[in-house]
Amino acid sequence: MPEQPATRLPILGICGLSGAGKTTLIEALLPELVQRGLRVAVVKHDCRNLVVDIPGKDGDRLYRAGADVFLLGGEEFVRLHGDAGASFGFQLSQLARRYDLVLVEGHGQTPVPKVWLLANDGGMPSTDVEAVLKVFSRGETRAAQVLDFLLQWLQEIWRQTPVWACVLIGGRSSRMGRPKHLLEKEEATAGSTWLEHTVGLLQPLIGDQIALSGGGLVPQSLAHLPRLPDVPEARGPLTGILAAMRWQPAVSWLLIACDMPDISTEALTWLLAQRQPGYWGTVPCLQENGYVEPLLAHYDYRCGPLFEELLASGSLRIGQIARQGKIETPLIPLQIRSSWHNINTPLELAESRQARPV
Repeated sequence: MPEQPATRLPILGICGLSGAGKTTLIEALLPELVQRGLRVAVVKHDCRNLVVDIPGKDGDRLYRAGADVFLLGGEEFVRLHGDAGASFGFQLSQLARRYDLVLVEGHGQTPVPKVWLLANDGGMPSTDVEAVLKVFSRGETRAAQVLDFLLQWLQEIWRQTPVWACVLIGGRSSRMGRPKHLLEKEEATAGSTWLEHTVGLLQPLIGDQIALSGGGLVPQSLAHLPRLPDVPEARGPLTGILAAMRWQPAVSWLLIACDMPDISTEALTWLLAQRQPGYWGTVPCLQENGYVEPLLAHYDYRCGPLFEELLASGSLRIGQIARQGKIETPLIPLQIRSSWHNINTPLELAESRQARPV
């Protein structure tokens, strides 16, 4: 799959001529960003005669302010919080898959969106410097102005990540006795299955960016949707989300089980509205007891490594991902909780249909 364009990744250049105060500005921004729960990387790009990892020097100042620090140029250097054994093998797009925000300092020719800082004597960008979003003059309020701009820009970038849905239809349905995704919606038009109902709700929100995980037959009306093969070393829902993220690693995913016949547009809209910078997924709770519902949930592309780590650990319970600090676990509003009601047996199905209002 092609890489996401840099304009859709949370990568922002902090640029300007020598003396514009780039390092000082970033150092002032970092505590504010970290306090908001953002994981930030700073790339010092193509810097000459830079002394690194020395108290008081640029790399040390930015590290102590809360960022992981990378040097990209003629030489390579990396200093990470909590991951001392990692090597510097990242490119900007790779960094963006592990950080909420990547700030690139200093190199105006880097092909990323950027802000430009003026020095006391001016220093406007030359005509060959591209993708300058805004120019900031030097002054006491510049850090606050850049922070406000950055947070608004980051919110917009976060929402630009393409959203796909992966509908799980691979269960054996042994307790139901027949494929649940092919059960017909009682109140729907003739021939509308649970799977068709779910896809029909998704399409107005995300179009045909829908994939099916698991074997078995599907209605002819959905034969055009991509089918994802199982990941051989995984089982259950984990194989579905891993297959989805390996197939499309630069999009965010709605993971949806096929046995939730009461799913609604309101529930899907609420789930997508939870996306915000700093959170890598939304795994909601039905009750305030901490029990999460991972099979109608949203997972940002940054969750890909987390699911790979879960597989490597030998665990197949994808709900464990909610223990990660970057995953949001909001309480589902009462009026849409029925969307998370799953049905597994003929008795549950009969009771559910009997309980519906006439």
